[in-house]
Parts: sequence; C-alpha cells; structure tokens
Amino acid sequence: MSLNIVAPLDSKTSEKALLIYLLSRTTKEYPTVFSMNRALAKLYGAIISPSISKSGEALVLSLNLSCLDDKFTLDGAPITEECIKLLLSCLFEPDITPDGFKKENVEREKRLLLQRIESEKDEKRVYALNRMLEEMCKNEAYSLNKYGKKEIIEKLDGKVLFEEWKNLIFSCPIQINYIGPKSEKEITDTVKPYFEKLERKNIIDITTEFLTESYGTKTVTEKQNVKQGKLVVGYRAGMTYGMDNYAALKVMNAIFGSGTFSKLFMNVREKMSLCYYCSASLINSKGIIAVQSGVETENAQKALDAIRNELDEVRRGNFEDETVAQAKLSLCDTLHSVEDAGTDIDAWFKAYCASGEFYTPDSIAEMIKSVSREEIIVAACSVTEDTVFILESEKKEEKEDD
Repeated sequence: MSLNIVAPLDSKTSEKALLIYLLSRTTKEYPTVFSMNRALAKLYGAIISPSISKSGEALVLSLNLSCLDDKFTLDGAPITEECIKLLLSCLFEPDITPDGFKKENVEREKRLLLQRIESEKDEKRVYALNRMLEEMCKNEAYSLNKYGKKEIIEKLDGKVLFEEWKNLIFSCPIQINYIGPKSEKEITDTVKPYFEKLERKNIIDITTEFLTESYGTKTVTEKQNVKQGKLVVGYRAGMTYGMDNYAALKVMNAIFGSGTFSKLFMNVREKMSLCYYCSASLINSKGIIAVQSGVETENAQKALDAIRNELDEVRRGNFEDETVAQAKLSLCDTLHSVEDAGTDIDAWFKAYCASGEFYTPDSIAEMIKSVSREEIIVAACSVTEDTVFILESEKKEEKEDD
C-alpha cells in the first residue's frame, strides 16, 4: 500500500522532501525511531519507507507499506489492518509538539537528506542527467531537484515543517494504492475515518507546462575530475500533454535508442565504439526524450554527431520492419511484466497520480501494437534537439569515482 501526496514543484520543494522522510520515522504513538521499529518488528517485520519522484511538474511524496498478508501469520492474526493504520498514522498523526516537529528528529533527517543530495552528485550518470534537465528546463518548475536545495534544507526547523505538513494534508490530492487480497470496501472503511477528521477544501490542481519544440540547441560543458565523460542530449518530444502521441513516440524511441536492437546501441555503441553506453528514454510526463551516454572526452563531439545522425535515419524511415516488430515486442513484454510484482503495480499507478488519467499496462500494449510505420516517422519528425550537456574530464589520467 502507498499514500501518495501530489504536491507542486515549487519553492517549498525542500520542505516537502524533508517532511516525507520525517513522517516515515515516527508517529504520535511511537515517538522514537526505536519504538517505531519495534512496532514494525512485532507486525512480522512490516516495512514503511518514504520515496520522492517527479511526475511532470508535480512532486509525488510517497509513504510505502509492505507487510505480510493475514493468512500467512503463524496464528492467523489480522495484522494487515493494523499495518495500514500505522501507515496512515505516519501521515495523519505525526509526533508534533507545540513548537512543531522535534528538533532532534528534524536535525537527523536534515543530515540524511543532505547526504542523499551529495551522493547523487557522486553518481555521475544521475548527476549529468539532472544537470541537463536543469539547464533544459531552466525557466520551468521541472528544473528543480526533487530533494530541494542544500542551502534551504540547512535552515529548516520544526515549526516551518509543521506548517508545510498542514498545507499537504489539507490542500493536496492524495492517491492511495493498495495491492493485496482485501476488498475495496475493507480498505475504504479503514482509511475513511482518517480523512473524515479533516476539512479538505480547495484541493489544488497541478498542471504541467509542455514545450512542443525547442528554440535552438544550447550546449553546456562542465569539467570534473573523472575519467569517463558524460554526454546527455535533451529533446522536446512535441507532446502537448503526457499521453499525446505516446504510443508512437514510445515505439520510435525504442527503435532510436532504448533496446539492444536500437540504432544507438547497434551503431553508436557497438559498430562505432564511441560510447561505453548509449540509450534514450522518454519522459512523457514532461514531453522530453533524454539520450544518455558515457564517452571519452575526445569522442564527445563524434558521439553527438552520430546520435544526431541516427535520429535523422529514423526520421527518414531508414529502419527495418523487423526492428519495428522487435521494438513492439520488447515494449509489450515489459508492460505485461508489470503485474508480476506488487511494487511494480504500485509504481505503475503512482506514475499517473499527477495527471488523474489511468491506463492499464494491457491498454498501453494495445496502443503500441497498432502503431504504424508512418506514425513512427511522424513522431520522430516532431522531436527537436534542445540541450546538450557534456561532463568532461579535467585530467585524462585520473580515474572516475563512479
């Protein structure tokens, strides 16, 4: 089960990110990390964990529960409802003093969140993608890091976080996902009393700005002490909303760069040996295609030219029908595997919580199967290059801490 709060990506992102981690640690009934962990251990090792993601220009703050089903307990004890109530109490019944959240808890989570931000910088592949998106969407909310800003986090206190908590539970949409054997009525009956205590009015509506085309390519170069450089290219996909021409773009992107049969893998990586890795991903919630590659600094321009050429090849329709079939089969296999794990089902519907639209994996698979060659070419022609980010090596002899 997951509780997913859909909040705007804005100047309060740092507060929201810190808050969701803080809420997952303790409750009013279990005010210390030790007492909370002991309660979870008694519930057959149930796990409550926080997560943060961006869905377009919405920040999705999640409290996630994983627990044993009642029929698997030793004596048939009904623990599932108890686990769900504990999850709900994390959000609706936190440990709050007259001055807000306790200082020692806030300081602990600040330290851990700052460490997450620093560790993200050490993962150069993640860092390079984030920097590209930051530059590409410089004047858009999507440029904000999901964890917020270090300088803001350092100044936050319990009182500020208490005010942000009230904003979240009173005015933000909250989506609840449950995967398990209990009926919808059973879950609703458990959840309903927590919402009835609140006067949730004027629920905010979050919309995402889509730019259908770029206004010319900008190139940003950074130097760091790494051996393997990073080349990330950002494209506007020509979308006006998250599902606009989605199926055709998904197939086109697979042919271009998201499979072992793709042009980027077969040609740029294998035949030309210009990259250690090279792949493309579609961020449909924002209408962006991102090509990520690991390159030697001296090969960056050659790799960029090759990436551009392969996209032009797709635009010209220079791909085999067999490749189209492989792309569709690969995409459909991935979609059909979503239902193999509860966490994957949860992640699937969590991805749609900001848009309010819901599609099953099977319905998307049917859309993909019906995509024609002409639609693939049209989709490729709608893609325009926006931003090139290159992370160069300062010293060739230094090794990358990757």
